[in-house]
Amino acid sequence: MALVVMVCIPWLLESCKNLRRTDYKHSEEYLKERIQKIYANVTLFYNRLDTLRQNGEGAPTRWPDFDKLYCSADWNDKLSAVTALEEESDGKRVFFDWNYWTCAEDYSFMYASDVEVIDKTGNTGTASLTLHNGDMAVPVLLNMVFERGDWFIDEITNNWNRHPAYRYFEWKHEMEGFGG
Repeated sequence: MALVVMVCIPWLLESCKNLRRTDYKHSEEYLKERIQKIYANVTLFYNRLDTLRQNGEGAPTRWPDFDKLYCSADWNDKLSAVTALEEESDGKRVFFDWNYWTCAEDYSFMYASDVEVIDKTGNTGTASLTLHNGDMAVPVLLNMVFERGDWFIDEITNNWNRHPAYRYFEWKHEMEGFGG
């Protein structure tokens, strides 16, 4: 009996530890941290590109695939379909004439601020942030989905509160309309 207790106690402790870790990943606090980390990595990369450009150096030969790293499976399916349509049209159909990661055609010093979880229900969540790109400060709305053991972006809406100086655009929704 003592042997059973000695074996079960470590197992129970490990199970409780894993349960706490899983619960934390579903918390609003973790979702906010995840978005902050995503945009910290994205802006770090674009800021490095901006520095290279200003110094007259070339762009890197390998770019991180932020979509695969940070976006949902459904987002990536839509993106693949749109990319294939663009490639098949030999430049006649262009969807990506500006960038959802930069909220613009170009980029300058970038950072994200004011990350706020607006809603989180089960495996979905909505958050807002302000993306600063040079002189611009674009409000961004993210629909997030929990899949593959973490939170991923499922929709990016630029200028979700429709500030007159910036474009309003729902990226995944528009990809669907383009044929994705």
